[in-house]
Amino acid sequence: MFGLFKPKMAPEGPVEIEMDTEIERSAEDVYAMIDFGDPRHHKAEVGTITRTGDKTYVMVLDMLPDLTFPVTELEAVPGKSYIYESVLPAELGARLEKTVEGCEIEPLGPDRCKVTAKTLAWFHPMKLKHYDQEISMIALACNNSISKLKIHAEEGVNAIRDIEAQQMG
Repeated sequence: MFGLFKPKMAPEGPVEIEMDTEIERSAEDVYAMIDFGDPRHHKAEVGTITRTGDKTYVMVLDMLPDLTFPVTELEAVPGKSYIYESVLPAELGARLEKTVEGCEIEPLGPDRCKVTAKTLAWFHPMKLKHYDQEISMIALACNNSISKLKIHAEEGVNAIRDIEAQQMG
C-alpha cells in the first residue's frame, strides 16, 4: 500500500534520435561546418567557440549569451563522421543532462552529401508525466539543428541569423 500513490518515474538511460538530410555542399565542406576544431564551424558564425584543451571546447551562442556549453570531441574522421558530448549547464535548470551527438557524412557527388545526425540524450530523473514532453522537445531541437545546418551550408549565415531573430522575437 505504501508507494501506491508514488509518482511513476521516467525510464533511465539515453533516448536515441536519428535524422538525415541531403545537403547541396561537398562532404568536406559539411565536415568543416561540424568540426569544433575548424574555424568554419557553423556555430562559430552565430556565437563563439573557444578551444580549452586538446579535444575540449566551450561554446557561447549569440541567442543564449549567458550560457556556456562545454563540448568534448569523442571521434573525428575527416570528411566522414564527427561525434561530441555536451553537458548542459546546471544553471539552465533543464531536465536534459547531456547529449552525445554525431554526424555521419556520405558523399553523393562532388557538391552534394547525405548527413545522418544521431543524438543520444540523457535526462535527470523526472516523473513519467514530463518524459513525453522532454522527448518531443529534444526531437524538435534535433530537427532544428539539422535543418539549420542544411540552410547554413546552402544559403549562408545570414539566413540562419534571420531564422534566429524570428525565434527570439
